[in-house]
Amino acid sequence: MGDGDSISAGSIVADRYRVVSALARGSSGDVYLARDLLDDTDVAIKVLRAEFIADDGMRRRFRREAAVLKALTCPSIVRLLDVEFGRGGRVFLVTEFVEGPTVADRIATSPLDVAEATVLVSAMADALGAAHEHGVLHGDLKPANILWSETGPRLIDFSASKILGLDRLTATGEVSGTPAYMAPEVLTGKGDIDARIDVYGLGVALFEALSGQHPFRDSHIGRLLMKIDAGDRMPLDALVAVPARIAEVVHRAMSRMPTDRYDSVDDMKTAWDRAVDP
Repeated sequence: MGDGDSISAGSIVADRYRVVSALARGSSGDVYLARDLLDDTDVAIKVLRAEFIADDGMRRRFRREAAVLKALTCPSIVRLLDVEFGRGGRVFLVTEFVEGPTVADRIATSPLDVAEATVLVSAMADALGAAHEHGVLHGDLKPANILWSETGPRLIDFSASKILGLDRLTATGEVSGTPAYMAPEVLTGKGDIDARIDVYGLGVALFEALSGQHPFRDSHIGRLLMKIDAGDRMPLDALVAVPARIAEVVHRAMSRMPTDRYDSVDDMKTAWDRAVDP
């Protein structure tokens, strides 16, 4: 199969990976289970849509940032193994294949308790901290992008991250990722894009993981974005029985203004640990 053809079971991608089955559809591309024919291991392949790296400058930046992500070896990040460029502008991101439900799948049945949320905070602080140290933001942190594997939570899908140019959002008004989980400054283009957008994303993910509900709800996308920009949400402890000090950590992480949030995910983890065990 050529890289310009449709992706289906049995197809060979980049002359190396045999597609086994479809796994998921995302905002930036489709994900498949595949077999690496060189070392006989399972991998996941995300086929990014061509518009995400449409120009030469974006492709050069993509290659540079992909090299950084490939070097990350944090146990809480599903590792990027390979990047392949196909015909027709296609890009294939090859990662470890990790079995387990997403956090979104888990909380569809029952929200996490505080002990489980503590495991989640610790893993995501490690994952995001490692990425931030290398100058890479995630930018699309949400329960669907966190796998709960046998070894603990693992962060996936950096395709909306700085690897695809979050820094261009303020200049173009283009949104890459999932708006319902994005910090107000990303949505409005007003303010710096830095590590605090992932602090915000972790706050939203925790709110949903603990309560089973998204903090901002509206069937109309325009009104939803207005609520996010205004910080118009229900208090967490009004929805679920958690200590007020726990709710306060989540609320601060989700602050509308970046200056009111924690400066880093490590600071947020420290505050969380103190709230759990005062």
